[in-house]
Amino acid sequence: MEDQGPGAGKGTGAALARQRIEMAMLELSGELGYRAVTLERLLERSGASAAEFEASFSDLGNCFASAYEAEADALCGAMLAEAKRAGAWRSGTEAALAVVLRFAGARPEIAKALVREVHVAGGEALAKHEEVLERLARAMGEECEAPSDDMVVPRAPTFIVGAVEGVIAGHLDRGQSQDLLAAAPELMDLIATFFIGRQPGAEQ
Repeated sequence: MEDQGPGAGKGTGAALARQRIEMAMLELSGELGYRAVTLERLLERSGASAAEFEASFSDLGNCFASAYEAEADALCGAMLAEAKRAGAWRSGTEAALAVVLRFAGARPEIAKALVREVHVAGGEALAKHEEVLERLARAMGEECEAPSDDMVVPRAPTFIVGAVEGVIAGHLDRGQSQDLLAAAPELMDLIATFFIGRQPGAEQ
């Protein structure tokens, strides 16, 4: 995943300038917080000019939304592709989970922008965020085993995707991004509990 996202790929000078600005927006948002990003800081980090910014974005919020959409779509696509390659529901879920945990461990600033600062930015970016979570939840729900009859959590796929995002955000907030892969078994147990139900004899 390190080579995917707004900063990757080829294109015209204008397209490359746009990509640099988008990547700088996510990096700065993750490092400093979205509200601390100024046009001056953004241009300094990206190496772009004010004219190049104005040619692609109406304002900083629009820039963040565009950057979020490009990066989140790439990450979501990679997760779903890995899940499809794995085949079975459990192995596919584990594969998708590993993708996002590796991504957050390798690129914590970008990950923090995607899971934390998007809520601060709001607007277009937050609407896209909800769309991406729903896309992941829908894919999980379509492939999972039928939930147990006594499940009490409505819309379980959406709940679980949100819970996983919360765990990732917590690790990032504590500066523990390198520990995320170690959390995979516990997260998988949580997911399996909701979709497969408690095993017979499990503690109530």
